[in-house]
Amino acid sequence: MARRPPTTLQLEQFLPYRLVSLAQGISTALSAIYREEFGISAAEWRVLANLAEMGELNPKEVALQTAMDKAKVSRAIKELSARRLVIKRRDDGDNRAYRLRLSDKGLVLYGKIVPLALSWEGRLLDALDASEYRDLLRIIDKLSRRIEAGVAIDDRGLSR
Repeated sequence: MARRPPTTLQLEQFLPYRLVSLAQGISTALSAIYREEFGISAAEWRVLANLAEMGELNPKEVALQTAMDKAKVSRAIKELSARRLVIKRRDDGDNRAYRLRLSDKGLVLYGKIVPLALSWEGRLLDALDASEYRDLLRIIDKLSRRIEAGVAIDDRGLSR
C-alpha cells in the first residue's frame, strides 16, 4: 500500500520509531528473565542463542548474526568465556582467528532459558489471533527483504 509521506514527522506514525521502540521494550522485558535468574546480559544471550542455533561461528559471524557491533560482541564473548559458557578454538584456516561454540555448561544454560523465553513470547503473542500472527510474520519478512535489497530513499526523496 503506497502512501504519501507527511510533511512533518509524527513519531506515533513513523514506522522506524515504532519498531525500534517495540523491539527495545521486548528486549528489556525479556532480558529481565535471563538477567535476574541467570546473570547474563541481553548481548550475552544473543551470542549464546546464536551459537546454539548456528553451531560454531567466528566473532565476525556472531556480529553479523546478532546485528551487534564488534565491540559489544567482543565484550559478550569475553564474559561468556570467563563463565566457561563458550569455548574458543583457533581457526584451522587462520591461526590469528578463532571460532566459538557453546560448552556443555553453555548448552545447559541455553536449555534452561529457552522454555522461559518461549513462555514469555507466548504470553506476548496472546494479544494476536493466529491470522494476525501469520500476517505479522509475513509483513516482517516482506519489509526485511526490502531492506536487504537495499531499497531506500535518498536525502532528496528519490528512490534508488
